[in-house]
Amino acid sequence: MKYYALLLILTMAACVDQSSAGSLKKWAAYSPVSARIEAFDARIDSLLPLAASFVKKQRYNEEFVFIADLSVHSGLPRFAVVNLKTGRILHKGLVAHGCGNSWFAATPAFSNIPNSSCSSLGKYKIGKKYTGRFSKSYQLHGLDKTNNKAFERFVVLHGYDCVPDEPAFPLYICNSRGCPMVSYKFLKTLSSYIDKSKKPILLWIVG
Repeated sequence: MKYYALLLILTMAACVDQSSAGSLKKWAAYSPVSARIEAFDARIDSLLPLAASFVKKQRYNEEFVFIADLSVHSGLPRFAVVNLKTGRILHKGLVAHGCGNSWFAATPAFSNIPNSSCSSLGKYKIGKKYTGRFSKSYQLHGLDKTNNKAFERFVVLHGYDCVPDEPAFPLYICNSRGCPMVSYKFLKTLSSYIDKSKKPILLWIVG
């Protein structure tokens, strides 16, 4: 009963409408979450030198980069907008992973095979904006052997209303069919960087 009472409290808390910063502060007070958030931040920090080197060589946007760590619980923020100049994480949001042709996958399986419905690890160039099935979306071009079929697989960056704006931990969020799928609110935040950038922005998905 104690477990279900805690689950109910956490679920209700996740539905409260509040700022992202306030929400993360609240979750940081819950020790299991605090450790996960610290680990995510440390993982981002470790990747920044490689990201900075890559975008410079490829002539991508050298100020901002998007990094998603799918090894993090899907009910926690695991998609970050990072300022490469300062090393600061500017925004965090939830992102869904692929279901892998299962009814539901709590943890992701990775594949580059068409019709696998899996997420693919690697670096992506964020491409053209278009309006499709999920409203505003962005084409993704896989740059590694692990994700070079992304465009062929119709793997795109898009929003969907099943992805919440606030943390859902310990609950998991919905799955995608392989796309990095975020909330519409968070997509709006991402769009504010993508649409203003004169150079491509790097999206790096790790796991």
